[in-house]
Amino acid sequence: MFTIQEAEGMKREWDLPEGGRLTVGRAPDNDIRIDDLRVSRRHAVIRAAAHGTVLLANISKGNVVLANDAAVTAEMGEATLADGDSFKIASMRFVITRRETPLRYTDDPLSMSTSMAPVTSGFTSLITNSFISGSRQHEIEELRRKAQMLAQLCEMSAALATVFDTQSILEYATAIVMRAIPADCCAALLIDETTAELRPVSLRFRDNETANQRSISRTAVRTAIEQRVMLSSHDVLQDMNLKLSESVVMQSISSLACAPLIGRDGIYGALYIDRRVTPDKFTDLDTQLLGAVAAQAATAVEATRAHERSQREALARAAFARFMPEHIIKELVENPEKYQLGGVNKRLTVLFCDVRGFTKLAHRARPETIVDLLNILFTAMAAEIFEHHGTLNKYIGDGLMALFGAPLSSEHDAANAVAAAIGMQRRVREVNQQLTAKNLPTVQLGIGINTGEATVGVIGAHQRSEYTAIGDTVNIASRIEGIARPGQILVTATTAAELGQAFALSAPEAVTVKNIDEAVQVYSVNYEPEEATTEPAKQAFD
Repeated sequence: MFTIQEAEGMKREWDLPEGGRLTVGRAPDNDIRIDDLRVSRRHAVIRAAAHGTVLLANISKGNVVLANDAAVTAEMGEATLADGDSFKIASMRFVITRRETPLRYTDDPLSMSTSMAPVTSGFTSLITNSFISGSRQHEIEELRRKAQMLAQLCEMSAALATVFDTQSILEYATAIVMRAIPADCCAALLIDETTAELRPVSLRFRDNETANQRSISRTAVRTAIEQRVMLSSHDVLQDMNLKLSESVVMQSISSLACAPLIGRDGIYGALYIDRRVTPDKFTDLDTQLLGAVAAQAATAVEATRAHERSQREALARAAFARFMPEHIIKELVENPEKYQLGGVNKRLTVLFCDVRGFTKLAHRARPETIVDLLNILFTAMAAEIFEHHGTLNKYIGDGLMALFGAPLSSEHDAANAVAAAIGMQRRVREVNQQLTAKNLPTVQLGIGINTGEATVGVIGAHQRSEYTAIGDTVNIASRIEGIARPGQILVTATTAAELGQAFALSAPEAVTVKNIDEAVQVYSVNYEPEEATTEPAKQAFD
């Protein structure tokens, strides 16, 4: 009978009657399986001979089998073992005990033997493992660590489900790693969304002595990120793939591992560990856990950034949806750095529009009639401004102000402003049809456009502020709108210089405007007949 004492106290028994045979090896179909890489798939054979002796044979050349601490080779044939003798394969030692036992079949549910003959002899060999199997103990320890790893990952998943802060996510990730992996240093690094620079977000050390050496191998981190793979080095100084800095070498880093934080939108950063106090290497299980934590952290960072984008988008839409076209809002959400608070000087085109004869109209008409009229008119005017990539800056009584080139600039800002003005004048015809149908008075527009430098930014008080433009460019646009006749579009010389041949303009005329010392050269846009100007206008802002 063979008995193997396991790490947890289990016993496995096999009957080996005279003439019986058992195989030993790493393959699952052996009668006695030893889960150790030093053991071959078919390693040895144990056979019961007459008078209670046991014959031990090494199956193939290269296998290590010891009988009473002497080597048993494949070439020497079988070694004979008697009561009290022992044999060893890898880390497992077995002791043979001869005993008399009655005739029976084995019924041990833990037996690994596929079949067993009944006992026909009065003697049975008892083989006992004399100490805990090293491979089994290692396997059990691995299972314990895997269970702990799974528990840590479940804990991390639950904790990060409600966290929407990148700093907290990576702090938690490094804490988990230091708790579960015997690392002397753990660092979480993040790629800045604006500058694309790699910056440490969380840095932890095992002890105070190590904490004084704060450098990590950025070469390893950059390599892991660039190659998008887990990087692991068991001997940093001998690793030809790592060109380490002198400071890292001085800190005696012996081994390291680095896992990139990979999400659907790209790589967000990396999770790094190293050993510098002891020369022990990281195991495969260590790197597996590092990779698993990095994957969870990447998912959480991705969710956080999506949450932040959603918040920015909601704020942008709430602030600008009534004043800007959809494509500009989308651009500001995706690239918030293009929207600069506080005020900047930039070149843009300003458009002012006003209803002619509105003062008399307001004096004669009922207030609700005036409101209804302006709502119909401004809805049509705003649509033209948005269609031509402008920003509806503000309503001024019966007029409005629009910006082309703020907050986002393009080389077609002046052309887009003139195209929008033509569209607004043409839409007045449709608006007047709606007003007539509602028994409301018809209207006409005067429009002025100017191009130049202006200060653009959020201006106002803490209680109320608005995004607008100020300066002489704005003032001149307002003044020339004031002298435009009903149905007329006036542009300044600076605007005309940027239009090229896209629009038909009248001869220049020098006009004097309020609060401007020098005469202003203005041109009238000839937008009739409609067929003659529609196509060039489209070409200007496409």
